[in-house]
Amino acid sequence: MSQSVDDFFTQLQQSREKVPKKVTSKINEIARKAIEDMSKAAGKFLHEDLDDDKHTEEQVKAIIELFPESLSQEDEKGRLPIQRALYLKKGRSSVTFVPLLAKEGCRLGVGGEESRGGLLSIVPTDDDGDNTIQWLSAARVVGEKGPVSDEYDRKRAQVLEKLRDLNLLKKADIEEYGLVHNALHPKSQRRFDFFTSWDPAALEGRDSQWMKPIHRAIRSDREEKEEKFEMVLKAGMEYFPERLGFLFCKKDGISACKKAFDEIGVDKAMKIIRTCIPPSDDHPILHHAIRHAPDLENDIAQYYPDALFLRDSNGHTFLQVKFYMN
Repeated sequence: MSQSVDDFFTQLQQSREKVPKKVTSKINEIARKAIEDMSKAAGKFLHEDLDDDKHTEEQVKAIIELFPESLSQEDEKGRLPIQRALYLKKGRSSVTFVPLLAKEGCRLGVGGEESRGGLLSIVPTDDDGDNTIQWLSAARVVGEKGPVSDEYDRKRAQVLEKLRDLNLLKKADIEEYGLVHNALHPKSQRRFDFFTSWDPAALEGRDSQWMKPIHRAIRSDREEKEEKFEMVLKAGMEYFPERLGFLFCKKDGISACKKAFDEIGVDKAMKIIRTCIPPSDDHPILHHAIRHAPDLENDIAQYYPDALFLRDSNGHTFLQVKFYMN
């Protein structure tokens, strides 16, 4: 009857000094090859079989402790396990393990010293040269809506929160890697909310290398313009109501409001604007229009007839402001 593996290695350790060197060398050679094969198998497991619903962090930690090189093993497309975890695999998800893979990757130097365990490594299959964090922020389920898409977004938002808690995602990353822009899509609503609540100034554009999100939302070559425009305007009103969510900020001399009129039509744009900016003394829209976009005054007034009588923080009505402006 053959020995168990445990019994064999126990006996081997006890008898090592008694075994001829030639046999010991052969055993060592076979052991090294076996360890190499097992490490590859562990890496393949992390790439292909890891499952949020079936496996635990303790199990994954044990694999990494036994086979640390498995965390650096690339698949046939050059992706690391942390990058492969961003993809659905035949309906299975392993994205919730990204924080653990990043933490252990930092300890083991995966991707190099400045790579944060692979989070800043470029995803080889991405045509734009995005890194793992950017991919995590932007990835969406193609062709799926409803619960499947919502769950996909929810899990990734939770992963981003945990990375922040581990100090593996930094506030400066939002500007450096354009993460608000990456998450600007109806299927990434939770991730968009996460970034804008952490760094509301990203909505303003600051002295940014990126286009203001409200202008990006309504660019003519973008899909889902209406939903994106509403996402950004709603967030802008939450954090910058005094500036009407940047509705009248300009790019190349054209306000976001005018661009929205041109791209999605006045009726659709105004329906969204009225949803995000209901008539109120707190945000008298016609006062802003006459100051920043007087060419839109008549269009906006048709949808805000009562705004003619609202007063701004100085107690002035729209007609008084218009008189002073003229």
